[in-house]
Amino acid sequence: MKKCKAGMFATVIVLLLFAAFFLPMTGLFLYLAIFDQSLSRDDRLLFAAGAVLFGGLVVFAGYRIFYRGIGWVEYDSDTVVIHCSRREQHSFSWENVPGDNVKAEPWQGGYMFTVLKGGKKYKVGVNRFSSGFKDLEQTMDSAGVLKRIGIFTKDDFKQTAEQVFGQFEKYREIHPGSVRPKPEGDSVTCPDCNGKGIILKKVFNLDIGKVCKTCGGSGYVPH
Repeated sequence: MKKCKAGMFATVIVLLLFAAFFLPMTGLFLYLAIFDQSLSRDDRLLFAAGAVLFGGLVVFAGYRIFYRGIGWVEYDSDTVVIHCSRREQHSFSWENVPGDNVKAEPWQGGYMFTVLKGGKKYKVGVNRFSSGFKDLEQTMDSAGVLKRIGIFTKDDFKQTAEQVFGQFEKYREIHPGSVRPKPEGDSVTCPDCNGKGIILKKVFNLDIGKVCKTCGGSGYVPH
């Protein structure tokens, strides 16, 4: 099975962030809270609280990355296995995504999978920084997952536009007087509709074709 997981670049950036900022800040705040005799009692408490805060973030990051593991997705054309951690995973058929036990939704330029088990929620997110993301997205598209969660690809929009324009052409053939005729003499393609005679607009998630006001539906304007 193929995998989609946190990319090396994103992982290195996160590790550098904690190593270069959070860990030094924890040590600095802890040092000031214990050894700096010039600080008042309130200042010591403030630095101690900062050390606990930053230290807690460092401990949690270490636990999540090195022990529990960052969630990832394993999949093929029929099945997706959502790894919530190194020790916990849940398998679903793509046909059941989204479903009662697993949700999928757009998230940070990618997708968030939410597993619902035993009254608990386990979330695993992947995005364009994840390795293998493009192939996963293509698999989700082929399995119909993207359409079920309300996401349409460029091919979907192109196909819909072609259908709408095709219907308009048939309407114009049946009702020749319903649109403005092509201007006599020299004319050029209408710059607003690119010669289509109709402009495709999205209204409440529905693709609606409207006759171009510039050319009146002919697709051409006087030169």
